[in-house]
Amino acid sequence: MSIVETLRSIVPEDQLSTGRDHLRVASVDESTLTPVTPLAVVWAADPDEIVTIVRACIEIGTPITTRGAGSALEGSTIPLENGIVLDLSRMAAIKNLWPEDLQVEVEPGIIFDDLNLRLKNEGLFFPPSPGGSGDIATIGGMVSTNASGIYSVKYGGTRDYVLALDIVTGEGEAMTIGNRAIKRSSGYNLVDLVAGSEGTLGIVTSVTLKLAGIPEDRRQSAFVFKSEIQTAQAVSEMCRYGLDIAAVEFLDRHLVKALNRLKDYGLEEAPMLFLEFHGPTPVLDSNEEMAASICEELDAQPLVLAEGHRPWEIRHWATDAIKHYRPGLSILRNDVAFPISRLPDMVAYCHELGDKHKLPMFTFGHVGMGLLHALMLADRENPADWQKAENVNRLIIERTVEIGGTVSGEHGIGLGHKDQFELEHGASVELMRKIKRQFDPHGILNPGKIFDL
Repeated sequence: MSIVETLRSIVPEDQLSTGRDHLRVASVDESTLTPVTPLAVVWAADPDEIVTIVRACIEIGTPITTRGAGSALEGSTIPLENGIVLDLSRMAAIKNLWPEDLQVEVEPGIIFDDLNLRLKNEGLFFPPSPGGSGDIATIGGMVSTNASGIYSVKYGGTRDYVLALDIVTGEGEAMTIGNRAIKRSSGYNLVDLVAGSEGTLGIVTSVTLKLAGIPEDRRQSAFVFKSEIQTAQAVSEMCRYGLDIAAVEFLDRHLVKALNRLKDYGLEEAPMLFLEFHGPTPVLDSNEEMAASICEELDAQPLVLAEGHRPWEIRHWATDAIKHYRPGLSILRNDVAFPISRLPDMVAYCHELGDKHKLPMFTFGHVGMGLLHALMLADRENPADWQKAENVNRLIIERTVEIGGTVSGEHGIGLGHKDQFELEHGASVELMRKIKRQFDPHGILNPGKIFDL
């Protein structure tokens, strides 16, 4: 039997589709990479079904790409030809909640915002924010890429909160890795290995997370600088003085121009820092005062917004502003990360490349973690223009690796940056290949992502 016929014998009719619309949705993610149409989409209901599906795919030799919301930015959820998409979005329950331990166990399809809405009743929250996609990003997807966002400078990324995972390996074996202990020194840390592996080592069927208490209060502020160098110096000084910052976001002057064009904010087109602090009022007062003092010493001015506008609302529109800046062009992105002190050099380098190659370039990011998004616009339908943008992207990544940075700070590798992966990891990629073969000896779990076997 074909894999589709086999799947029909495994799951009910409403859990399987070969319909054109479902296949089209499953063929893409939020990247600009080429869609690939799968043979079928199957919505799993429980771990036992997943085990049976995996074993059937082993028997027939069918690759599996696991999917949640499909909001990945580097092609990690784009399927393979002659493969299936295993959609876990219907597995969205809270299985256990232990508020006294600040822990929760959830199925992978639960959405970030929905989880935090439920936890709010207990005075708890799951801190790693996926930025503007919190209303669609699933916890399983966040685990897959070790996602993080604006609050990573204070709270860290998804991997920092994962205590245990139930997974199905590429051999169709269900197992639990990790446990509910907050601190452990027992054996290899398989949880951290699977978290961030983009579905290449196992299919996550349950996630046990540690949580944090909702902060007593929060405070937001923003400053306008005269140069990117001064902006970076301010971030370095804040970190050096140990300010307890929940978020510090950088926007370059080109992005501010795009935001003005999209939303008519009337902002001064200059580099900006958006700051957020969490905690009790006395701590907020102290941190906000110190941050303001540092910024003012570097000749920055507080950002004064029109009534009804808030700094983080402006930041929320960053990607949309770039997307609409030049109609007809598409975004090519990266999410490089490096030592904080190199921020002004990297911002300058990105814009030198943009100017030289006549590509609109925008830089912004969670600079408290040394993470920079460099997004450029090019004509996807013009092969020469798109190749030029890909070459510039590679130059940015090469420079990042040269200064001790990483190809990806939060989005993962997927297909989008697979070609640059070995620049960062060198000979250790072969060790990763050996690990992949141990978890997935038949090579059916999201093959071709991150690296080739």
